[in-house]
Amino acid sequence: MATTRESPLPILATTQESPLPKSTLSPFTLVNSVFLMVGSGGAALLLRIYFIHGGQRIWLSSFLQVAGWPLLLLPLSFSAKKFNLSLFIYSVFTFIGIFWALDSYLYALASSLLPLSTSSLVICSQLAFTAVSAFLLVRQRFTPYSFNAVVLLTIGPAVLTLGEGSDRPEGESKGKYIFGLLMAVAAAALAGFIFATMELVMRRGKVVQTYAAAIEMQLAISISGSVFCLIGMIINNDFQAIQREAREFGLGRTKYFMVLIWDAVFWQLSTIGLIGLVSGASSLFVSVMIALTLPLIEILAVIFLHEKFSASKGIALVLSIWGFISYLYGEKRQSDKAKKVAQQEPVTRAENELSANELT
Repeated sequence: MATTRESPLPILATTQESPLPKSTLSPFTLVNSVFLMVGSGGAALLLRIYFIHGGQRIWLSSFLQVAGWPLLLLPLSFSAKKFNLSLFIYSVFTFIGIFWALDSYLYALASSLLPLSTSSLVICSQLAFTAVSAFLLVRQRFTPYSFNAVVLLTIGPAVLTLGEGSDRPEGESKGKYIFGLLMAVAAAALAGFIFATMELVMRRGKVVQTYAAAIEMQLAISISGSVFCLIGMIINNDFQAIQREAREFGLGRTKYFMVLIWDAVFWQLSTIGLIGLVSGASSLFVSVMIALTLPLIEILAVIFLHEKFSASKGIALVLSIWGFISYLYGEKRQSDKAKKVAQQEPVTRAENELSANELT
């Protein structure tokens, strides 16, 4: 079991002894939010670039989403204490890594068939799945503002999926386009379940969430996920196809490998931000932050991939931003209310003691 000894490195998450999540407005939460947004935006863009310019290997694309874990060994080596988690926690997160790899496969498959802006908007429907999973598994408390955010961030992708079709990639059949949408929804559903399960394990295991502990959880997920994807790559003969893909890649051989390497780096940055937010805030907040990444991805898709920004995408984007603002406002109200109660407790306690003394 983890101890309370602190790592000399900056903390990505705080101790979560109670069943209530930490404040979503704390400095480390903001840092992890930046990690998640920058990592997700960069990784999604590079993955789509890979497919647009001739990449076709789904298992290789899935592998990139978990294969950057060796980068974590350097910062972990500076930690004063190794093995911050119990064997049970390591085992559970290793098992979660298999589902993480499966979710990566579904996401890669959707990304190969859909424009970046479309797949990203549909993926945001994971907020609804996360909300249901969090309610069932960790008894997530909803306020009117968080409920409003869930509704808005769910309607947005729904508007997109009902109104889109004109952005279907040239030469792609309607059947493949619909299949891509279904894979995106499936990836969102599985991701929502994974996020809530991670939060449940962290709370039940009473894990002391230090920087090193967060890294070790990510390592457990990434290593098992990498093994799962490597098996898929071997069965699908991806290793034999890499050299051919590099020669035929639209941007050239060198840029082919640069896209793969940097995509793996951005995915790891996204994952460490995600785990930090689950441990320090909640699984629901992670999905809200992923939804907030939408404006960044939409801008990147228009600038670098020259994708169309249709009216339905605009409506979905406005609803997503509105939902995030609603959630953030509700969190601030809850935080202010908690501070007010905390300030009144000493006064109330003193008044009760004074009344008791007067009675005696």
